[in-house]
Amino acid sequence: MDEPQDLGDEPRPRRRDRFLMPLRRPRWALVVWGFILLLALLILVVWLSRVRIATDLLHRELEERGVRATYKVTRIGLRTQRVEDLVLGDPANPDLTARWVELDVALDWPNPRVRLITARGVRLKGQVVNGAVRFGELDKLLPPPTGEPFRLPNQRVDVADAQVRLDTPAGRVGMAIEGKGNLAYSFDGRIAVMSRRLTPGDCELNNPRALFAVTTKDEEPSFRGPLTAARIECGGVDVIRPDLEVRATLMPGLDGWRGQAGIAADRLASGGNSFAGLSGRIAFNGTTKETRGTLDVAARSAAVGDYRAGRSNIAGRYVVSPASGEVSLLADLATTGLAAGSGAELEGVARMLASADGTPVDPIGDALAAAVRRAGRDIDANAAIRFVRGRNFQAARLERLNLASRSGARLSLRGGDGLTYYWPSESFRLDADLALSGGGFPDARFNLSQPRGSGELSGVGGIAPMRAGGAQLVLSPIRFIASPGGRTRIETSALVSGPFNDGRVEGLSVPIRGTIGNGGFAFGEGCTNVSFRSLRAAGLTIGPTRLPLCPTGRALVWREAGGALQAAASIRAPRLVGRLGETPISFAADRVRFSLAEPGFTSSGVELRLGGPESANRLDLASLSGRFNARGVVGRFEGGSGKLANVPLLLSRMAGDWSVQGGDLVIAGGMTVADERDPARFYPLVTNDFRLTLHDNVIDANGWLSDPETGTRVAQATIMHALRTGRGHADLDVPGIRFDSAYQPDQLTPLTLGVIALVDGTLTGQGRIEWGPEGTRSTGTFGTEGMNLAAPFGPVTGLTTRIEFTDLLGLVSAPGQVATVDRIQAGIDVFDGRIRYQLLPNLHVRVEEGRWPFAGGELLLQETMLDFSQESRKRLVFTVTGLDAATFVQQMEFSNIAATGTFDGVVPMEFDQSGGRIVGGRLVARPEGGTLSY
Repeated sequence: MDEPQDLGDEPRPRRRDRFLMPLRRPRWALVVWGFILLLALLILVVWLSRVRIATDLLHRELEERGVRATYKVTRIGLRTQRVEDLVLGDPANPDLTARWVELDVALDWPNPRVRLITARGVRLKGQVVNGAVRFGELDKLLPPPTGEPFRLPNQRVDVADAQVRLDTPAGRVGMAIEGKGNLAYSFDGRIAVMSRRLTPGDCELNNPRALFAVTTKDEEPSFRGPLTAARIECGGVDVIRPDLEVRATLMPGLDGWRGQAGIAADRLASGGNSFAGLSGRIAFNGTTKETRGTLDVAARSAAVGDYRAGRSNIAGRYVVSPASGEVSLLADLATTGLAAGSGAELEGVARMLASADGTPVDPIGDALAAAVRRAGRDIDANAAIRFVRGRNFQAARLERLNLASRSGARLSLRGGDGLTYYWPSESFRLDADLALSGGGFPDARFNLSQPRGSGELSGVGGIAPMRAGGAQLVLSPIRFIASPGGRTRIETSALVSGPFNDGRVEGLSVPIRGTIGNGGFAFGEGCTNVSFRSLRAAGLTIGPTRLPLCPTGRALVWREAGGALQAAASIRAPRLVGRLGETPISFAADRVRFSLAEPGFTSSGVELRLGGPESANRLDLASLSGRFNARGVVGRFEGGSGKLANVPLLLSRMAGDWSVQGGDLVIAGGMTVADERDPARFYPLVTNDFRLTLHDNVIDANGWLSDPETGTRVAQATIMHALRTGRGHADLDVPGIRFDSAYQPDQLTPLTLGVIALVDGTLTGQGRIEWGPEGTRSTGTFGTEGMNLAAPFGPVTGLTTRIEFTDLLGLVSAPGQVATVDRIQAGIDVFDGRIRYQLLPNLHVRVEEGRWPFAGGELLLQETMLDFSQESRKRLVFTVTGLDAATFVQQMEFSNIAATGTFDGVVPMEFDQSGGRIVGGRLVARPEGGTLSY
């Protein structure tokens, strides 16, 4: 055997030799090479036919799925396949078109995969049907649902110039898409969404636009970019030019999200409410079950109902649960420059407060009304609000509220559950502490309580004493209960001091029990006791008084919705004691009724006393009414009777008008005036122009006294009485009483009855009555000229006299009064008489002397006393001196008698109701003697 050779020493064959070596091998090697060559030839044939083969395979696949499609396969490589001019669906209205689509395949063993999908010029049409998105023929190529959670495909894509048109029930939406990268992990692209008009539900979006940058990381897609619209109208909410800058990331299953959005809008309006210049940010983080987040949104200006505000801001947290339909919000709300626009509601409150005209609290009501008007002009407010919406209800709760007006007013609500509003029931619940202060308002604190499930609100609070314009109002603790019907029952008491019209009240204590609601109120629906320390009106001052008040209308004080303040009450058996100026006065009545509607009062059975006990002026009235005005009180009286102090006159049948203005009392009307003495010295007279004034504690009165039957004017009375000193006087002016057949002295006075009659003449004169603490005196001067009359002793002609009364009321004169008489026919006519006399008390007349020329001599009436106080026989004794018998016979016209001589003698005479006669007497001839013949 040959020795083995060292292979390491054998030289290596050349490259050409190595290639030809198989030909030098055995036959089986040739077979292998032949197979390889055949396989290569087959692969070459298939490769050259790959496009046709792929086209046939794709065509069969589309036919099996029932997809109508046209396309061109322009490239089939080991790693890259390309289809151009792809059309799915009806060629006239295709569901999908693509200029070209290219697949980059990775030949991984044993499962090849598509490494990259590149598409250009894609146009896709779809529509939303019953909540699902349909893409027509493309839906036939999608794999059936697997029931697994959705995930973005782990697939690289490169898309440009791609557009999607989606028809939805709300309208048509267009989208443009470009980008590249792994859809689940590294995609980076952009998407634009737009529409002319969308109407989802009752909403309408005009020209909405969105342009988002889209990226994915760890199977979470993120969107960043603006979302805008020209206008959004939804559920009564109108948003002008909304602009959202969105930054959002979706969870891998697209069933969760997180992110934030910047918010801006020119204007948001709902009903009469609007917000301008909106800006802010909202953050969100949630799933399909629940989304939570925060918001911070501001408005440059706001208008809510009748209110206007400057910058307003809401910031807080929210939770939205779509599955349960629940929404909750807890936020802080702040606004500046809040003010009432037209101020209708605040003005209504102000008018109600200012409607106390003419009452002691009028200045306080006006001050509070002014405070309300000022407080509503410029307010800064901040509040904590909570909003909750469930399936069947919604509620908004004001947990904290602070209002600060530029006027200085402060209103706060805090504690408890706050103020809650429920709808659709439209009910309120209030459980909090309420405080008001500053800006002209008194400090007020109220604790309000309303148990859950109860419609009844109760509370207790206090208001600090209020003072304004000289008025003061002090309220005791206020307790109230508000019923669901909108009526609130209030209990407290008020202590009032303040002016009213031309007066003022001090320490007026009024229990207050009443109701407020439905735009009105009513207080004092039952009888109550009212008291005051003092009351001053038009110069009248009343001391401490307690009065039982009972309502005569709905209540003592009430106001209907939209109406004026009303008050109506009656006082049973009131008694008031005080002073009018500096004069004591008392007032009592059976009943007094008053009403603010008039405004005024009526009373019956009035007893008025003016002056002290020693000089009381009495006035009793069947009825007295009055009404208040800006200057005082005016009214009317009926059925009056009375008496002025120290004036011996009785007043009755008084009726007329009265007023108290500026401290002055004025009474004007008519009355009957009678003599206080019994028997009366004159019959009652009437006056229809009586006028009495009380000014500066001085009474002045005047009026004409006339005969009630004939209307004959008797005298003009002028009275002055000083209440401060108790002194006064009455002047009686008799310019001329004409006695004739129409009017006789016995119609004026009973003193002349049986004394004189058939009077024809005029009586004139003046009298004065003066009184004071020391007593009363009266004087006067009365006279007549040429009066004719009939007397018991015979007719009197040409009576002229002037009487100086030293006591006019007692009809007493000074001695030495003179009367001249032209003629007295007392059986024997006497002419040109002169009588001196004096009027004495008790209707006695002392005749001092009487002289008449008589038959050439003189007839002299001797001094005598005549009593006219009663019917009696009057005796007169005449002395005859130097009677010429011849003259006497001639005067007596005794035609059958002749006499001569001079006689002296005495002629006694008696007079009574039946006439006069000579009783005895004698005539004596003088020594020279005389003759008598028949």
